[in-house]
Amino acid sequence: MSLDLYIKSGKTKQEGGTGVYVRENGKTVELKTLDEVKKHFPNADFSHIREDIYETNIVWHENITHNLGEMARNVPIGCLSLYDYLWHPKEHGFEKVSEEYRKGIFDGLQFLKNHKEELLAFEPPADPDTGKRWGDYNVLVSFCDSLALCLSELNLSEVCEIESDV
Repeated sequence: MSLDLYIKSGKTKQEGGTGVYVRENGKTVELKTLDEVKKHFPNADFSHIREDIYETNIVWHENITHNLGEMARNVPIGCLSLYDYLWHPKEHGFEKVSEEYRKGIFDGLQFLKNHKEELLAFEPPADPDTGKRWGDYNVLVSFCDSLALCLSELNLSEVCEIESDV
């Protein structure tokens, strides 16, 4: 299970991709080029895979594992938590990107970076068979860094919706 968080604009733009997705360290990511697909799946049949250009209103989208929800719950942002901002923004009045939402994400990211040692206690345990974690502190920081960068570049006079798909 995972969270898909979207920032959507009223305007469309062109985007490219292959429609092939992989899980990497607790995140689902689209492989953008055929070369990336071939690297991940060297023995696959590539005859039905191509790079497409399509129109989208998605300004930003990332996916993150639910295994990092507990860590996000322990990142306070006023009377809410980073979990509230990411997993359930609409339930807390954040249907559209606002200065308050942007500031909350920045504050949460700052807390993440300043309290690493105490937050490491909330990392999901390693898989006993592989020894790998399904998500970790760095994945949550990277997710929030990417979102914060997007939010810092947005013109708040343009209406952008926040959509959380859990």
